[in-house]
Amino acid sequence: MNVYSVTLDGPAPWGFRLQGGKDFSMPLTVSKLIPGGKSDLAGVGVGDWVVSIGDSNAEEMTHVEAQNKIRAATDTLTLTLSRYIAIGDCSDPAPRHGLRAENMPCFIPNDRSKKRLIEDTQDWQPRTGITQSRSFRILAQLTGTDYMQDPDDETMKRSREKFLSEIQSPRYARLRDWHHDRSARALNIKS
Repeated sequence: MNVYSVTLDGPAPWGFRLQGGKDFSMPLTVSKLIPGGKSDLAGVGVGDWVVSIGDSNAEEMTHVEAQNKIRAATDTLTLTLSRYIAIGDCSDPAPRHGLRAENMPCFIPNDRSKKRLIEDTQDWQPRTGITQSRSFRILAQLTGTDYMQDPDDETMKRSREKFLSEIQSPRYARLRDWHHDRSARALNIKS
């Protein structure tokens, strides 16, 4: 990781958009830059993690707290950011505006952490209205609806018929009875 600081002269707009935060269980990251904006010209990159805003550690900030801290900056905004550097490359090959990370320790992730980083950052890109987030796709897989398209009348009818036949099956009755018995015992109620 390459840790660097930028100081942007005010007033706002600062030329970037954030995503994540403690309330999203995800680090605060730069999700969008305005081309030619103050942040872009200072060398901030999309996907860079926000380490601190001014003198406040951003690691424990919620998204709204980070936004409020940035809005409170009027004359200058100082950000400490962290950027992932390609494996084995501990210096920025194309330093922008004098930013360089020479002789700094660099993080060389193993295959599992690289895969996790790639998976975690897939959702950090702006999305169009027709694509789904990774978390939504996972939810669809868990609920068994990942194969479904917008339901038409025939699909809805087949689904309803399948549901009705399932709840009349002996397997469903056994599961229902087991559940009622477990619930009654947990609540100390005689069934």
